[in-house]
Amino acid sequence: MILPRPLVTLHFAQTLDGRIATPGERVALSTPAGIEHAHRARADHDAVLVGARTVMIDDPLLTVRACAGPQPMRVVLASALGVPDRARLLAASGKGQPAAGRVLVVGAAGRATDGARARLEERGAEVVLVPATDCGRVSLPHALAELHARGVRRLLVEGGGIVLTSFLRARLADRAEVEIAPRLLGDTAIPAVGALGEATLASAIDLREPAVELLGGNVLLRGDIGYPD
Repeated sequence: MILPRPLVTLHFAQTLDGRIATPGERVALSTPAGIEHAHRARADHDAVLVGARTVMIDDPLLTVRACAGPQPMRVVLASALGVPDRARLLAASGKGQPAAGRVLVVGAAGRATDGARARLEERGAEVVLVPATDCGRVSLPHALAELHARGVRRLLVEGGGIVLTSFLRARLADRAEVEIAPRLLGDTAIPAVGALGEATLASAIDLREPAVELLGGNVLLRGDIGYPD
């Protein structure tokens, strides 16, 4: 059965060699123009999604601040509901700051505890549990169906690498916008995308009719995602 889902756009910044961070450390790759573009993308979508590890390392707010626009729902995939209490997205909006979008944490049934759920709900987050995959992660089709049921028709996925890879492997990403910084971090850094299956040209995922623009000193590459037959 095919579950209903929103249109999914992957949006992330990476180095020239496809890296997004060093182990356990946030790396700022976007230019000021890239940050503004990312915030406009958030405003143009109903929800923005990241994984729990991105929350732990980057501690993002996932709000629209660098431009005017509506605030998206903020979604975290966290199989065991392991979102830190100190996470900024769980904090109330500060004085003079725009009201942030509501927070939805998606966990995996059988891994999330009642205590973890209660802790997040006390902080004002909505929690939903969906079936787990064979490896204990959140089932993406079921998570997307839950978002669709909440009125999300356009979803922006910002990372991290495990989440980006999972969407591509499941063929659940429709578009991609990649900001590329002219830097090289090497193979000890974390890749934006991990193993996708067979490493042959015939099995490659591509961007169809890509568009290119400059974002300060970086390059933005965007287009529809094409999957092999």
